[in-house]
Amino acid sequence: MKVYIEFDQPIRCRGDDDERRDTVTTYPRTESTNRFERLFNELNEAVVEFELVDGDPMIVQANATFVDTFGDGTESLGGSSLNDLIVPTDRREEAEQFDEQTAAGESNAAVVERVTANGRRQFVYRSVTIDQGHAFAVYTDVTAELRRERHLDVLQRVLRHNLRNDVNVIVGKAEEITTLADNKEIQTAARTIRETANGLARLSEEAKTVQRVLGESPTLEPTDITAIIDRVVTACNKEFPAAAITTDCPTALLVAADASLRILVESLIDNAIRHNTAATPAVTVTAHVVDDVTAELLIDDNGPGIPATEREVVTGDQDITPLHHGSGLGLWLVRWITDRYGADLSIETPDSGGTTVRIAFDRALVSA
Repeated sequence: MKVYIEFDQPIRCRGDDDERRDTVTTYPRTESTNRFERLFNELNEAVVEFELVDGDPMIVQANATFVDTFGDGTESLGGSSLNDLIVPTDRREEAEQFDEQTAAGESNAAVVERVTANGRRQFVYRSVTIDQGHAFAVYTDVTAELRRERHLDVLQRVLRHNLRNDVNVIVGKAEEITTLADNKEIQTAARTIRETANGLARLSEEAKTVQRVLGESPTLEPTDITAIIDRVVTACNKEFPAAAITTDCPTALLVAADASLRILVESLIDNAIRHNTAATPAVTVTAHVVDDVTAELLIDDNGPGIPATEREVVTGDQDITPLHHGSGLGLWLVRWITDRYGADLSIETPDSGGTTVRIAFDRALVSA
């Protein structure tokens, strides 16, 4: 049975078609309908109620934002074909597939392109089926956001490509100078140039990793952090043979995470060794159960410690400013991944020296 509600004061754009109005049952206004009417009309998103008539979505009513966006100043859209009004001719097949899902009682969600009063724009489209063939659709304009993402993607690609090529030239020339120069000061300067250039190359790779991680939607599932630590430590022992890396972990420990957990562990250990000025860089990686719902990862090192301003910016205790923003992307990557997991990140500098990075994860318990 289909039930339609007619408000005492019609919502903007109610159709005046007699045949359509005969199908509408009027109910007394209640406090609930008052609240719904206010919400419907004051939403910044374009909202339209429609009913499938012979497979074609016909507008029942629309809010003011929908009229302003798609109506081109037209006050009455009731009884109009939604597809004729807003769907470009080259997107009709897509719209018809959405209508078929609505007819089947299903909801829709997609990024679509629609014709507005100001030309074609892109929207996040969501439909909620109230009854078979009767639904509400919400259109959120994301044109500017998607355009900005495309521009940033091009900018990052060009910058990384040019930076990588230029860094390769600088490193090559620095090695050549180191080999050919007899003067030790020149050799030292050339090594500094090479190390700085390699740092820029790493920064470029970190930016690429950040873009990939932040561009993915996390799907958290039981992930064995012990197995990941073992793999990362094995790789770091090969890359940093002069460092001493020890672990203290249970046989297995499941946390709520995804594939980015390896990037997080790798970034922490890499940062603890690479910026360590001790004669023998030492890192201890510990994972343990805190309680029934929490597990903890600790990375301890014997380095010079992370500057307080950098710690505070990354952990959120201090705002980012032109003077306070952190020196690299490694710790930022750790922060952003932990945020995606809903984990807690803290960075401590004990009186004994070094740095302790502590991350509290939700445990992932697998029922028997």
